Amino acid sequence: MYRQEWYTPAEVAVHNTPKDCWVSLNGKVLDLTEWLDRQMKLCMCVKSCSCGVKSWFCEPDCVELCCCFKKGFLYCDGKRLATTILAYAGKDISHWFDGDDWVTYIHPIVGTRTEYQRHGPGSGRPVVPSTRWKPYKKPWWLDPTLVIGKLTAKTRPIRIVNTLTGSTVTIEVCSEETIYQIMLRYLPHNAHAGSYTWRYRGRRLCYGGSLQHNGVPDERERYAAVALPDNLHVPALFLYYNDDLTEGNPFAIFTVQRTKLCRCEVNHETVATAGFPGLYYN
Repeated sequence: MYRQEWYTPAEVAVHNTPKDCWVSLNGKVLDLTEWLDRQMKLCMCVKSCSCGVKSWFCEPDCVELCCCFKKGFLYCDGKRLATTILAYAGKDISHWFDGDDWVTYIHPIVGTRTEYQRHGPGSGRPVVPSTRWKPYKKPWWLDPTLVIGKLTAKTRPIRIVNTLTGSTVTIEVCSEETIYQIMLRYLPHNAHAGSYTWRYRGRRLCYGGSLQHNGVPDERERYAAVALPDNLHVPALFLYYNDDLTEGNPFAIFTVQRTKLCRCEVNHETVATAGFPGLYYN
């Protein structure tokens, strides 16, 4: 099964619930759903039910509440870190860190440089820095098992024109994505995208290269410099039908089978690109 490599900020932003929690950190996208569930269980307070009418069975939207909320606290001490992450679900939290470490400050009590956790330390960690405490496992922000992809540095719109049906679709893509990865984004609009030759200004595209590599410019900054709207012109990729309709699972059409060299028509450089059945090279 294909695993998406690049994500846009809009794709991360929709995952902002306790059951589906993503964040972006230093160019990486982290899925913290399972980690968040484990953190929520650190609270040892006696729970109460949020249902208005107490009965033998709870309502489907029932939420467990601990006594900390009844006492006026905004969060339970055992779930402080999880509640903080949940408040930033779907957002970028790179400003919390300086590289792979937390942003630091001089502690007013002990006078040492310590991590600046603006919402307080995590569960089991002392409020005042101490040399007797140290983490016994890799912290969550350095756990590679939580990383599901990369966050794009810049998004750009692209028009895809199907010359067979005359339909036009404008989608937002990552500037780092290859034409092959853009094809996978286009699959919901056309499950037989592998049956077409993709061209730009009459040139057949190199599917292993990005839009910039294939000579598809992004001129939005030039438009902004002369006070023109950035969507004044969106480059268009044209699809030409090859008369070999693909069948079956559309993702199987783009399964990588081998690596081959193709000669790009853009700058006449030989680049290593993946060979995909149903797709055509020069």
